[in-house]
Amino acid sequence: MIDNPFITTYVKTSVGAGAAVDLKSYVKDLQGNVLDTLSGDLSFVSMNLKFQLAITDWLAINASYGGSGRLGNNAYTILTSGISYATGYVLGAKIKIWKNEQMMLSGSVDYNSSKIFLYSIYDFVKDVVESGGIDSSSRDNLLEKDDVSSTFLSFNYAYAPTDWCGILAVAGWGVGQTFKNKDKGNARFGLAASIDFDNIKYVGFPIGLLVGVKYNSFSESGENTTNILTYSFRIGYTGHKDFDIGLENTYKSLNYRLSEDKINTILTAIKVRYYF
Repeated sequence: MIDNPFITTYVKTSVGAGAAVDLKSYVKDLQGNVLDTLSGDLSFVSMNLKFQLAITDWLAINASYGGSGRLGNNAYTILTSGISYATGYVLGAKIKIWKNEQMMLSGSVDYNSSKIFLYSIYDFVKDVVESGGIDSSSRDNLLEKDDVSSTFLSFNYAYAPTDWCGILAVAGWGVGQTFKNKDKGNARFGLAASIDFDNIKYVGFPIGLLVGVKYNSFSESGENTTNILTYSFRIGYTGHKDFDIGLENTYKSLNYRLSEDKINTILTAIKVRYYF
């Protein structure tokens, strides 16, 4: 989800889980004819903690730490995609560029560093079969690990035409790494719209809704995926000035380099943000 561009102090936690459906591979003969199609599901889990501190009314700094994991749901997906997990942190800063009563423009810079671990069961089994036994090279093929990093410069725009409706937009570009790959540039764009029912006349319950869409040319977390289109929907409680809590569903459509087809993921997360 697109971060709130306003300069505030808060702590945000999130816990999520989901599954990517229909990861497909095609078994072909030497002439390229498809003999069979194999498919399966992948399960994901993620946790994240973020802290943002307002230094002045025009400058805020933030830091976050979290991790995620991926596991196949059957023998095929475990064999072909392996088992992976990652931990990492983000350090960033945000400045207010311009503001009036209804609009605000801010700029941000974020540095992301992650450690990624991949257990490649397929490469391990292949090496054991070819070599006729387990040796040090076989163990090296079982576990691959890499340190990846990225730096993003972004502009964030907020527009509130009324006290119950708001629009957020973000555009940015950065340089980063993917798992076992070279540095490359990455563009990202996002748009979100929210409605706060607590401020709508004649509506007596403090509920907020948010819908969003975001595009990344490759994964910001360093995974071996490209052209990620993310759709988000969030419903949350907005009746307290010190915190909000919400349930967010995120749908992603992406190109996974180990599959010839697009795969789709759905992640459900509980997010809590406390202001102080």
